[in-house]
Amino acid sequence: LLDGVIVYNPSHLGGFLSTFNSDALKDIKLIKGGFPAEYGGRLSSVLDLTMREGTKEKISGTAGISLIASRAMVEGPINKESTFMISGRRMYLDVLLAMLSPASRDETPTYYFYDLNAKVNYKLGENDRLFVSGYFGKDVLAEPKRERDQGSTFGIDWGNSTANIRWMHIHSDEVFTNFSAI
Repeated sequence: LLDGVIVYNPSHLGGFLSTFNSDALKDIKLIKGGFPAEYGGRLSSVLDLTMREGTKEKISGTAGISLIASRAMVEGPINKESTFMISGRRMYLDVLLAMLSPASRDETPTYYFYDLNAKVNYKLGENDRLFVSGYFGKDVLAEPKRERDQGSTFGIDWGNSTANIRWMHIHSDEVFTNFSAI
């Protein structure tokens, strides 16, 4: 679950890399058995992730680059009562392979993935908050350039998209409600 939304097949690169960019996450909870009722009778395990809500102080961020991927996250205030967070990541194995071996580019399939996380947090009143969050990710496996030039249309892409609008109302120090449109 990502901010309460079910994410099916949450992996990139055939299961080797997580769908979830760690820069965008605030909290991770793994439940391996004895599930509370809120998880609806799951059978094996639940990974419940909560995205960052953004900071109220100032606009800040992180970024990183490795041999095969880059990532960036920016968060900050929109105004006194609202914050945002946006995070993205892209694996550029396709670009790297083309640079290392330009001659084989025409004969080698290409693969890459990307994902984007975003969240906005609005304070509507003393006891009300509105959260809007979303995730979009995609893996793309494309045929070699030579086959595309010959008119072949082979290509596979798969991914996930989620969106959640959640209204939280605080009734008292002990009672609050959450309403979500997912």
